[in-house]
Amino acid sequence: METEAPVAGPAVPGGLPGGTHRRAGAALAGSVHPGGLPTSGVSLSERLTALARLVQIGSARVGPDGFNAGLLDDAEALLARAGERLRLSSHHTIVVLAGGTGSGKSSLFNQLAGAQYSPAGVLRPATKEPHACVWGMEGAGPLLDWLGIEPRRRYARSSALGEGERALTGLLLVDLPDHDSVTSGSAEVTRLIAQADLMVWVLDPQKYADAAVHSRYLVPMAGHSSVIAVTLNQADLLTPEQAQDCVSDLRRLLDAEGLHDARVLVTSATSAAGVADLRRALIETVIARQAALRRISADVDAVAARFAPYAGDAEARARVRSAVPWTDALEPAAPEPAAPVAPAGPPWATPESPGGPGANGDMPAAPDAVGDTGSGAAETAGDIVDIARRAVPTAASDALAAAFCAAAGVSGVGHALQSARELKAVDYVGWPVAWLADRVAGRDPVRKVRLGALWDELRAVSAGATGAQRSEISNAITTVADEAGRGLPRPWQASVRQAARSRTDEIPAALGAAIAQSLPKENSVAPWWRAVAAWQGLLLGAAAVGVVWLLAIVILGAFGAAPHATLLLRDVSLLPWVALMVAAILLLGWLTANGCMAVVIREADQEREQAQQRMRTAIADVAQLFVLAPVERELSEFARFHDELTVARATG
Repeated sequence: METEAPVAGPAVPGGLPGGTHRRAGAALAGSVHPGGLPTSGVSLSERLTALARLVQIGSARVGPDGFNAGLLDDAEALLARAGERLRLSSHHTIVVLAGGTGSGKSSLFNQLAGAQYSPAGVLRPATKEPHACVWGMEGAGPLLDWLGIEPRRRYARSSALGEGERALTGLLLVDLPDHDSVTSGSAEVTRLIAQADLMVWVLDPQKYADAAVHSRYLVPMAGHSSVIAVTLNQADLLTPEQAQDCVSDLRRLLDAEGLHDARVLVTSATSAAGVADLRRALIETVIARQAALRRISADVDAVAARFAPYAGDAEARARVRSAVPWTDALEPAAPEPAAPVAPAGPPWATPESPGGPGANGDMPAAPDAVGDTGSGAAETAGDIVDIARRAVPTAASDALAAAFCAAAGVSGVGHALQSARELKAVDYVGWPVAWLADRVAGRDPVRKVRLGALWDELRAVSAGATGAQRSEISNAITTVADEAGRGLPRPWQASVRQAARSRTDEIPAALGAAIAQSLPKENSVAPWWRAVAAWQGLLLGAAAVGVVWLLAIVILGAFGAAPHATLLLRDVSLLPWVALMVAAILLLGWLTANGCMAVVIREADQEREQAQQRMRTAIADVAQLFVLAPVERELSEFARFHDELTVARATG
């Protein structure tokens, strides 16, 4: 529907002085800065990207002790709403007229539109459905569809416009249902207010301090005061002095509620007083084309502020940041456990069609949520464990490794290994005479049984911790998680504990594998043992030959059993010397056995220390991989959360 707006008539006698309207109109336009948004050098696209990452981080940690699901839903709704708004026409500014029953809102809408588009009630003035008037209909269709305005309630101002009307090209003015109507309800009003670029609240002198308006709408939107205007309508019912008193009182109320930047205007839909000033202020707002960006920025401010409690205090942030250079290396390499699958990109990250907001430069295209937007955190590849090794205090990580070693029984394993090596060495470097004596006395089977029991014990330890040892492991993990999460907000403390325990079931087997890899091969033999065994065999053989020689001399020489035998076997005078030689051989074998066993004991002790060191190193790696690395990744996410929050709040 296309009509021509009539020229506004002169002010009714008794109306407010023109200077009052001009000051109010200047206040409305004065907060619009065509040069851009005051966001500390951070663009709106970067802030939206940071907010999307906050949602991504929070979604992996939602729950009773985690992030509030309602907050994440609100943030996702904002991202979707901002994406839709940025994709739709940037040439239009959505201005809604909101108010209660009888405030004259629809009459003011008709005055601005120049025609009776929105019917004003006679018996009971009430607006049940939204009506929209568009100056410049081209490209506004999708925007009206997004707002949910029915086609029969859409009106166009696009032909035969006067000079003043032509300046309003790009204005999409919506007359909202009454917020206090029992028939239309407030849900529709709340939805359209959330989609508006600029909100103009129309109040009347009788109900401008109505608690329903202030507590339900104005106070919760104190952070949106730069995109809120309040007009005191029905000024024709007041004297100039009364109007000034009402404006002063309304200003006081708004300031007390935190809406310091909200503009106050004075109008009369009946006499058209102040309407021209409101129209002029709307013209300047439309020309600036910043209202949509300001509204989205204010929405981001409000939602980002609700994430602030999850960032912790300055001391906790400083502790994490002092441990890890997160500003240079921030993105963890390993994926989040239990994190939801991220979509290809948020709604506001889709490419724009030719001629869309990104083409004319008026509205920035929202970036991809995973792209590089300069949000204060450079993303580099690399192993998060190497990057974050200092995230957990050294004392806590050392205590965890020590607890794991105690639970795995490293000390007992080392001593069992040493005993097994010493028992095994007896078979090679021990004096065979003593070994034969043990066999005769039945002590050798006992040694064999003990040796087998030791290796059975070592194999059992290598299978993993059980019983009380698992309890020790659990206590140690709890201690390091509490230390790592000290001072962090409750959701992050819970997520750090969860991360520390994320691989608890794998730890016993990993400890057993670490011990098994650190132990030498079962019943392995040192090369020099075999050489000593050969030497002992030669000595034993020599001693046996000497004994046979002695017996031959006694039998052949002393008793003359073989008078023609060689002299060496008959000469009784050789008996002392042969006996001395046998004794010397036996002594040499005994000394060799004792000396070699001393060497074996020393080497077994060294091997025990080396094996224990290997076990401690391997177990420390297990603690790092299964406990500390997940904790460090969680702390990296905490640091990344703070960086993204700083960008989202435009404070850095």
